Formats: sequence, structure tokens, C-alpha cells
Amino acid sequence: MPDRFPEITSVDEFIRLRLSEDPAERDRSAWAAMPMPAWDELVREHPDMRFWAAHNRSCPPENLAELIKDDDWRVRNRVASRRNCPAELLEELADDPHDAVRNTVATHRRSPRSAVLRLTGDPWSVIAEAAGARIAN
Repeated sequence: MPDRFPEITSVDEFIRLRLSEDPAERDRSAWAAMPMPAWDELVREHPDMRFWAAHNRSCPPENLAELIKDDDWRVRNRVASRRNCPAELLEELADDPHDAVRNTVATHRRSPRSAVLRLTGDPWSVIAEAAGARIAN
């Protein structure tokens, strides 16, 4: 599916697409690739767009690694909920201070066993039970 969307060439274009009222343009902001320098600029200089950077299916792993350090739990959770989230990022996010992020890691199919095992001892019983169920399966 990403191949059907033309590459986004700049941060300004990404932001324009993301804020558009046209669903096709918002879809393009969620799927289309961008050059690495544009990704770096977007993540570094536009905190209000970090969630949407994490939402984009073409966001490079290097940028996802930056996004898991974001102060906003919703950005970290968006990275954790990606179907193709790298296992090493899920490993780090297993220790996240926010319950929603840890719960996403506990139930993610790509979470490393070591991360899920740690979450079986989570103070929130919902997470501990979800992690326990993953280990049992």
C-alpha cells in the first residue's frame, strides 16, 4: 500500500497533508515515505507532529527510536502499537512509566519474551494478567 502514495518531499508538505481536511491527503501523510533528513527535521523540530510521525507506516526505525523518548505517552504508545515495531524498542517500552504503553507491550505479538516476562510482575493487574496470558500461549 505505501507504494501507491507519492513520496512526501518536505516537512512542510507532511504538515500540510496531515492538517488537510481531504481524507486522501491525510492518508498520504500516514503512508508515504519521506527522505531521511525530512524525518529527522520533523521529529526534532515539530513536537506537535511527533504522534503523526509515529503513525506514518514509513517512519524509519531510527526515528521511532527517538520517538519512544517523547514526553507524551501517546507518542510512545503509538510507536509501541505499530505492527512492525522493532523488538528492541518494545523491550525498552516495557519499562515505560505509563500503564497504556506497558499494556500495549504486554499484548504486542512482537514483544520479546524477556519484556513480557518482566511485565508479568507489573503493579497493574491488567498488564500482569495480559503478560501472563502471552507467556502461557
